[in-house]
Amino acid sequence: MSALNLVAIVTLLGGAAWMIPALVQQRFRDPMRLHLFLALFLMGLGNVLSQPRILMWLDGVTLPGFTKITFNVAVLTGLCLMVAFLRECPLTGWRPPWPWEVVACAICLTAMTAMTVALPSPLRNHVLTSRYLVDWRVRTFYNFGNFYLLFGYAACAVLAARHARKGRSLHRLSLSVISVGLAALALSCVFRFLWVNLPTLREPGRRVTYADAFGFGQIATIVVCAGLSLPAFVSVVQMVRERLDYQTQFCGLEELWNRLVEIHPELVLDHRSRRPGFLLANAPAVYRRYVECRDGLTRLGPYLQLVAEEGAAPVADDDPRTSAGLVDRALCRFLEQNGRDDGPPTASVFVLAPKLPCSAGGTDYEEDLGALVRLSLELRELREMRNRRVAEPAPARP
Repeated sequence: MSALNLVAIVTLLGGAAWMIPALVQQRFRDPMRLHLFLALFLMGLGNVLSQPRILMWLDGVTLPGFTKITFNVAVLTGLCLMVAFLRECPLTGWRPPWPWEVVACAICLTAMTAMTVALPSPLRNHVLTSRYLVDWRVRTFYNFGNFYLLFGYAACAVLAARHARKGRSLHRLSLSVISVGLAALALSCVFRFLWVNLPTLREPGRRVTYADAFGFGQIATIVVCAGLSLPAFVSVVQMVRERLDYQTQFCGLEELWNRLVEIHPELVLDHRSRRPGFLLANAPAVYRRYVECRDGLTRLGPYLQLVAEEGAAPVADDDPRTSAGLVDRALCRFLEQNGRDDGPPTASVFVLAPKLPCSAGGTDYEEDLGALVRLSLELRELREMRNRRVAEPAPARP
């Protein structure tokens, strides 16, 4: 199996596998998605069955020529489904294939099966070489298959280009890539038709051989699969980016959260989500940690007010570094008293309260979350500076 062939198989079957969770979630009741899934799966399966080792093994347990007919049935049927999918406005709705498309596919497959039955057993596993193409039945087999492939690829290329003009930016790019790949596949079919019917192309010494055309077709197949996978790839990139942002926010709150949970363990509502793994932090986990931090700061409020009043200079509550020092001193004061009482009889205050106007009846969550993350990072820096100061050796006495 060549590297290009392997990539084509992986992209086809990978695209089909990507759609399985959505199909299972909808109990396979989405005809449009099911239609595309079957097209990708059948064409990928056909490419797998066309591999020489698999072909020889299956023919050994069945009949000579059986596997060749099977993978051609899979590829042509998948292409028929793809034509119907693109013909019936895949961006807006789905309808069954047109009858004449199905009839044309059935006629070609019937003729290919008849030619295989008419061939003697040693010729049924034929390939595109002069040795086999001398027989008219072999040429007829390839001409019928090539006719439907040429029609299918050309029709899909035209339909994809037509939809590309009407789609949005991402769909336009995806369908344009698909159209280019399908047009290239149609050109490979033209070369295959000439190769089968013109013996002069098969003469030794030609600069372009069928192997070159086959590799060109594999590259075109990969381009088609890349176009089909582009929306999924973009959604994956967006999901990973969001998870990275959530992970950054979740870890950014860790210092503040740990310091508050140390004095108020009851703040933690769900102990199973204390440390989600890489890329597992999501919006609910971040929001839960944010609420726990805000709840902890509210409980620490009297000590915050006390140390603020003890300070010589006024406290700027919109400065993360100043607020971090305020929180650090309040936490130390709380630990000094060891929670023996409910705190000093002073009013509670909010640290880094958002100054933006409320929206939808609530505070600006994103702004407040960012402020708490900056506060937490400043607290971490204070702790690291304190640890470095402790670790430094004392100056020697003269």
